[in-house]
Amino acid sequence: MPAVGDAMGTTSAAAALARFGAAHRTAVRAEWAAAEAAGLPLIVVDDGSLLLGAAPTLESQTFNRALGLTERPDLLATALAFFADQRVEGTVVLDPSDAPPGIAPMVSLEVHLGAPDDTMASAVDGLDIHLIDASDGPAVATWMRILIEANTPPPDIAALWRRMAPFMVGTPGWSHLAGSVSGEMVAAGSLFETDGVGWQSWASVVPVARGRGIQRALIGARSRLAAEHGCDLVAAWALTGAHSSANLERAGLARIGQRVVFRSPDLG
Repeated sequence: MPAVGDAMGTTSAAAALARFGAAHRTAVRAEWAAAEAAGLPLIVVDDGSLLLGAAPTLESQTFNRALGLTERPDLLATALAFFADQRVEGTVVLDPSDAPPGIAPMVSLEVHLGAPDDTMASAVDGLDIHLIDASDGPAVATWMRILIEANTPPPDIAALWRRMAPFMVGTPGWSHLAGSVSGEMVAAGSLFETDGVGWQSWASVVPVARGRGIQRALIGARSRLAAEHGCDLVAAWALTGAHSSANLERAGLARIGQRVVFRSPDLG
């Protein structure tokens, strides 16, 4: 496989994808911890390679997930048995090469990776990108309002996200950024850092501010922050063919892999 970024020398795509998977699981586990702190009853299995979560009290599948099967597809039966035991429908992330034939995935995702220096800076007139202060309650609430407005989650998830926000901004390793124009917050995003990897997530721009390059500016700002904190790899994923995937690639993060997501009942 080709090398990923000049700054990483001979690091192969396979090795970078393995780091991506580990960082993603750690970031998701941090999200789940914030959800638990916010009062969500969550059943979690985490053995360091396989991460399973089930939230039987929620209608949404957002917290019913199995991660780690891209590296350990042999544990698929373990994940399916977990969902069956918890009586929930979960989602399973696989490498396309491990996808069962004849079953259409829910979604397909593009994996984007690169060295922080691969990411090009992008300036937007009037845009101020700044870190959210965990002690600033109104700013934290506004930051979460932007995420909800941009992503329109189901009502039960929106309510949970609001409760999670104070715990998210207080989690070590997590940095949360906001983008403001003329003093009004219009964009939000996060960076989670673990083992030298900066995982970019929660990128959101409210509809009225889209089409101005704000998302690419957020990508660049988080990559620079990751570099300042000593990360040698930045990572993100986005829906295949989506505008976010194109933005990541235009910003300098190459598409080096793909993931497919299935419903557990379809596989079981």
